[in-house]
Amino acid sequence: MNLTPPVFQQSAAVYDLLYGEKDSSSEAAWVSETLESHECKSGQLLEFGSGTGRHARLLAERGYFVTGVEPSVEMLQRAEPHPRVTFLQGDTSSALLTEEYDAALALFHVMSYHTSNLELHSFFRTASRHLKRGGLFGFDVWYSPAVSFLVPERRTLTKEDDQLRVTRKATPAEDVQQSRVDVHYAYTVELLSSGEVTRFEETHSMRHFTTSEIQLLAEIHGFTILDSREFLTGRQPSRDTWGVWFTLQKD
Repeated sequence: MNLTPPVFQQSAAVYDLLYGEKDSSSEAAWVSETLESHECKSGQLLEFGSGTGRHARLLAERGYFVTGVEPSVEMLQRAEPHPRVTFLQGDTSSALLTEEYDAALALFHVMSYHTSNLELHSFFRTASRHLKRGGLFGFDVWYSPAVSFLVPERRTLTKEDDQLRVTRKATPAEDVQQSRVDVHYAYTVELLSSGEVTRFEETHSMRHFTTSEIQLLAEIHGFTILDSREFLTGRQPSRDTWGVWFTLQKD
């Protein structure tokens, strides 16, 4: 199982532009504070789906040593080096590293890209295999009560810098029985210097979860849920909570 089949092959080139205003610093600070609250104040972190390395570098600046595992070659090519970060190509089923880590992370809904039970069990086994006893497994997911209540909407996002103007149109389609949303993205990329336009499409399939589903996965794979909260706010999850963070501990 590969976390990102050809999904990020073309969009990797515009990924950082589209998410340039995302407050990655606050996200990394929140994750770091969450780890610290469970006595993981330094040490070795393993981040699955590390993308272009935004969170990995920020966590490294907060004192951690980070290994980022990313399946997309195109994303890795855009990852800026950092002395406390190691980037490796791999996915959440094939990764087999020699080190045991203090914590494993899957940020920005990486867990939700695992849409089948087979993929989910494989990911939990991989995380467990790479964690020390008592190590933490932290991740955020799309939360089923909110997906049902808020309902995914069509959206258009436009961003530009001094070279490119990118427009991305998102059209979601729900598969209620599979607890999945297939988001079709249509990209238009304009090179500002020449007016040349490139278009391409991607579909991102995203699974959403209830707390009881995560609880079952945790029990099967030898984890205990320490807490579950709304990502970034710490509030109790509700039907208005699209993203929920789970902190698990390896038994």
